Amino acid sequence: MNAGSASRLSLGQITIRSLAVGFAYAIASGLAAAVLGPLSRLAPSVDNLLVWWISGTLVSLALAPFILRSVWSRQSTTVAVWAVLALVRSLGLGIEGSLFRPTQALSAVLGALVGIMIALLVAWLSVRVFMTSRTAPAHAASGHSLWGWIWRVVVVGLAFFAFYFIFGATNALLYTRSFYENNPQYGLSLPPTGIIFVAQLLRGPLFGLGSLFIVLFTDAPRRRLAVWLGLLLFVVGGLGPYLEVTFRTMPVGFNLATLAEIFLQNFLTGVVAVNLFKSTEAAA
Repeated sequence: MNAGSASRLSLGQITIRSLAVGFAYAIASGLAAAVLGPLSRLAPSVDNLLVWWISGTLVSLALAPFILRSVWSRQSTTVAVWAVLALVRSLGLGIEGSLFRPTQALSAVLGALVGIMIALLVAWLSVRVFMTSRTAPAHAASGHSLWGWIWRVVVVGLAFFAFYFIFGATNALLYTRSFYENNPQYGLSLPPTGIIFVAQLLRGPLFGLGSLFIVLFTDAPRRRLAVWLGLLLFVVGGLGPYLEVTFRTMPVGFNLATLAEIFLQNFLTGVVAVNLFKSTEAAA
């Protein structure tokens, strides 16, 4: 597949195919919730199925430009897409949930394991509907040694860690801290600082490693790729799970403030990752 393959699908076709992937994600999530029962954070209700459908569609839309510009085979692209979904969302949020709410650690761990399996389904379906050719060129040369990739992944992780606290602290000072204190009916509380540090130090490298997988197979100009990756990390690591679990239970002001914080954290992490991983400009 060449770099111009993205033009083979119109925006309407991409949207329709993303809706199909989102619907499959909703059905899989509903079945998982039914199997997990009380250990699931959401019940397989009609309104939850609709939210899962929206969330899955957004994930598929965010993945589409990468898959359409993939220079790897379908199988390799599927594995890479699965990696970013599993690392950034399933494992990352599972770690955070286990540390932030130790009493619900079992639920967080089981949710992460189920999420990894559902991520494989989403990755496979997304590649099947967006990759219009069964063949692709061989893997492009990496351009860096193993150590070169390792330190870059670590730096991306540290960037996420820094952005998390910079924008999290700003949001807390401007809005969320007073909201927690003045609205005890929502049952919100900040975890101990040490727990937050550990959780984000573990999540950061997962963002870096997931970003590496998807950047390696995508042939696109650096600036465009930075925007795509920033949006993908926001959707996969923030917007999607937030819509599913929190959005409907909180007031508009809290949702806007929190989503703005998550967007700045994750989008800028994607920009840093592309500039570290993509050493040369790709052809437009």
